[in-house]
Amino acid sequence: MASTVPKTPTAAPALLHSAHKEETGTRHYSDELVTGHIYAKHRDDDTTKIDLPSYISVIENILTTSHRITDNIHRGTEGRLVYSDDTLGSNVVIDPPLCTLHRINSELSCKAPGITKAHETTLEIFDILTNYPWEAKAALTLLAFTSDYGDLWHLYHYSMTDPLAKSLAIIKRVASLKKHLDSFPYQQVLLNPSSLIRSCLQAIKHMNQIREFSKYDVKELPELPSALRQIPLITYWVIHTIVASKIHLSSYLSETENQPQRYLNDLSDKIANVLNELEKHLNAIREQHAEVDLFRWLVDHIEHYHTDITLVVSKLLSGKTETNPLIDGSTLREVSVQESLSGKNVILVISGLNISNDDIEALHHVYERLKTDHKTYEIVWIPIIPVPYHAEDLKRYEYLRSIMKWHSIPFTTKIAGMRYMEERWQLREDPLVVVLTSQSKVVFTNAIHLIRVWGNEAIDFTHDRSKSLLRRNWPDSTLVKFTHQPRLQNWIKQEKSILFYGGKNPAWIQQFEERVEILKNDPFIIEGSSFEIVRIGKDVKGEDDPTLMSRFWNTQWGYFVVKSQLIGSSASETTEDILRLISYQNEDGWVVLTVGSAPVLVGRGVLILRLLEEFPKWKQSLRLKAFPDAFREYFNELALKSHQCDRVILPGFSGWIPMTINCPECPRFMETGISFKCCHGGIHM
Repeated sequence: MASTVPKTPTAAPALLHSAHKEETGTRHYSDELVTGHIYAKHRDDDTTKIDLPSYISVIENILTTSHRITDNIHRGTEGRLVYSDDTLGSNVVIDPPLCTLHRINSELSCKAPGITKAHETTLEIFDILTNYPWEAKAALTLLAFTSDYGDLWHLYHYSMTDPLAKSLAIIKRVASLKKHLDSFPYQQVLLNPSSLIRSCLQAIKHMNQIREFSKYDVKELPELPSALRQIPLITYWVIHTIVASKIHLSSYLSETENQPQRYLNDLSDKIANVLNELEKHLNAIREQHAEVDLFRWLVDHIEHYHTDITLVVSKLLSGKTETNPLIDGSTLREVSVQESLSGKNVILVISGLNISNDDIEALHHVYERLKTDHKTYEIVWIPIIPVPYHAEDLKRYEYLRSIMKWHSIPFTTKIAGMRYMEERWQLREDPLVVVLTSQSKVVFTNAIHLIRVWGNEAIDFTHDRSKSLLRRNWPDSTLVKFTHQPRLQNWIKQEKSILFYGGKNPAWIQQFEERVEILKNDPFIIEGSSFEIVRIGKDVKGEDDPTLMSRFWNTQWGYFVVKSQLIGSSASETTEDILRLISYQNEDGWVVLTVGSAPVLVGRGVLILRLLEEFPKWKQSLRLKAFPDAFREYFNELALKSHQCDRVILPGFSGWIPMTINCPECPRFMETGISFKCCHGGIHM
């Protein structure tokens, strides 16, 4: 079946006719052709509603009891049926529109076999049921059919003992129907569990279930609109099948020509496809509905009514109160969530398979510290596996799991609480590290930034601990660790002027170092305004280390995000300095001037070179001012003359990120842009 119903045509297309009815099958009645006929006169109308579940129950009772009678006939035991208490005690009550049912029955009666007549009759029934919802049209048509069919076998059942029933059964020629019970067409139409009539009833049940989901927001159930668009077309084929079945049943009673077998086979295929389509829609809707329910549950029990961590982790992973065992990385044995996490504070590490070795190493240091000094903590890795995954993904998962000493979840592409993690915890491309108490209260929404900047010092990951770390001079946290200068700590203690520098262009680095050498030989510097330079990004051997620089920039970002989250992203000296440095990530060069570890300025490479070249213009100020003050004063003069806008692109960090950022060069908010990216239904890690 088509996924959507075609647009309403201006006029209904003419039906295709064949010279011989055996040559005309359901394939000649395309979905487009059928919907053209439906929408030429009909729209979704619920002016007259019915209690559909009760109607379904009555129809099912009629069919079930009728089939018990025919089953007794097959087994040669045609005595009185013994009814169960449930059947006798059924209190389902309906108020059927009798005149409407009589009109439908009139349309169903005494029609010639073949698809053309069935189609015409179906459209006539649509006219009768114009003011009813689509699925109600199908249910009322099936009720008309079953009331007639049930009446036949009810009369036959009592004809052995009741003269009136016997006479009525003779008039209705039930005996003619009885002799066809064993025929394949009769079984195909009525008696098999997958018979045409049983399939029609199942289709009506499915349509009713889909309609019941209409009370939910379609934004939460994106499959629902597509399913609802299918209902008019499905209603047509259900009614068409009922009509064809009634024509076939009438042929037995009147001993006239039956429906062509090929036509019945086509209808069996068609109604099977209808059911398959409905089941796909329903399964998708139920899955989405379960996701909505789980999302709301997680919001309630993590953010409002804090609940035992073992239950929350289980629901987050599988959507159930119990989930698959975790894998203990230290013993490689499976352990239940209850056994491993009960009473513990839990650190969830949620990441794709591309989690960096740097992050894993940092987490290992945290894990070792926790196991030594904070035994009330456990770490759980939740891998986000791409869909579809490949053999290399499984190998990568196995490798990562093998080097993690903490707990991991087994390999799976389905995390039930993915929506919650994406919407409430802002899971994106970067790893997400969430710290929760034993009662599932979130302590820190994304501690990966704390760990990248401060490592073990961030424990116990509280806001108070983080604010305490932020009170230090930011170069202590973000610059010092990325150099192998052995005398640096002494220079800091002596509160010397230090120029930390780096950049992407080796030519700029060389020019900077040459200019610094010239300055250092100038008498004004030798006489007392000395300073030191420290290169960022060189390894122990003095060679450029791209990995070290990658960690360096991650640390700058981490500091900025944590500070913005806890204190705010509005202009302040620290956030301006960090943001300015971040904006130079792809520049030829940059410099951070400090006195000891106290920051003085952050400068773009081109201005720094100009400042060094123009040293003769400002060196006289060194007679009255300290080197850092004179350096900053002249730098600011140059910056005012050559203002350049900064550009900052936020990486795909998980967790909270600032939505408004002050420009580090002026008091205005930085302009933001919009970027769209589709990961085809899954998160791209």
